Amino acid sequence: MNGLAQKKLSTKLVNVEENLAGELIIKMKRGEEEKKFVWPGYREDIYTKELDWCQSEYGWTEEEFEQYWNDNREDSEIWCNIYECVDVYDDEEMWEKLGNSF
Repeated sequence: MNGLAQKKLSTKLVNVEENLAGELIIKMKRGEEEKKFVWPGYREDIYTKELDWCQSEYGWTEEEFEQYWNDNREDSEIWCNIYECVDVYDDEEMWEKLGNSF
């Protein structure tokens, strides 16, 4: 070892937007490199995941979940999933797999 501590890179959220096709575009940066993750059908994916979880954990009906979801939970859950995505790519190997620099 040359005595210099190597600085660990971390992945940061740069921007989030939804395109006209309804895809979520999550832009991230690691060091000087920026990449994006494109998530088509993200609203349905998140809704289904949360519905399944609430039915499994709480025994909720779909109607009970709808009431919960429509009480401003959708945006909150979307943001939780965005930050989970950034966390997944806060790893050198996963970052390299993302691959779509811009």
